Amino acid sequence: MNKDYPELQQFLAGYFNQDWVDDHKSANDVIDFFISESSEDTIVIVLLELEKLVSAKKTEQELQDFLLSDIGCYYYYPNEWNDGETWLNHVALALKNAIK
Repeated sequence: MNKDYPELQQFLAGYFNQDWVDDHKSANDVIDFFISESSEDTIVIVLLELEKLVSAKKTEQELQDFLLSDIGCYYYYPNEWNDGETWLNHVALALKNAIK
């Protein structure tokens, strides 16, 4: 478990697991499913950890290594997004909209 981002890791590794493409049509469907199953408190914690990660200003390679290797996320965002920061900001916006 990642000590700096435990809830973010639960979200990214748990919902974007190796079988996510068998259960969902898109990455956005995974995000929506997480939101539908999670308490507002959990969503807020994931959002805060997500914002902390984005503000760490990792290089694109560092971010890719962190998300895909260290955290265990099986969504290969470079197939759909220009960079990790853009994708993470997209996820953050979806989480923010869910708690309004």
